[in-house]
Amino acid sequence: MTTHEHSTILLVEGDRATRDMFQFALRFEGFKVLVASDGLGSLRVLEHELPDVIVLDLDLSFVSGIDVQQEVLAHAETSAIPIVVVTETDWKPTGVFQILRKPITADALLKVIRKALSPRDRLLPADHAHRRRT
Repeated sequence: MTTHEHSTILLVEGDRATRDMFQFALRFEGFKVLVASDGLGSLRVLEHELPDVIVLDLDLSFVSGIDVQQEVLAHAETSAIPIVVVTETDWKPTGVFQILRKPITADALLKVIRKALSPRDRLLPADHAHRRRT
């Protein structure tokens, strides 16, 4: 087990079973996990906390995953956060770190998240590890 106690993941997943599986794996791996089951909930979370990585389902209720992704990219505070899209759709959004097609395993997701957090694999400033919005 690798410890990521200083990294926060926002998990936005509409399917409860998938959400629970990913959440368990991320916490077991040592991540702080913020959870939203729909797009509106994810935007509410982002009003208060800035994660290091966003795991985003595209098929969400209230506000679509595409709209969430566009909202994240539209703001300077959040635009540099890597987004890992996990989806069953054929939609290929631009401006995301990686797209994973469902079904995927928790191990596959963890591998991509580790890569997104790796300084050599992403172009983010070193001081990006902030926790709360000010």
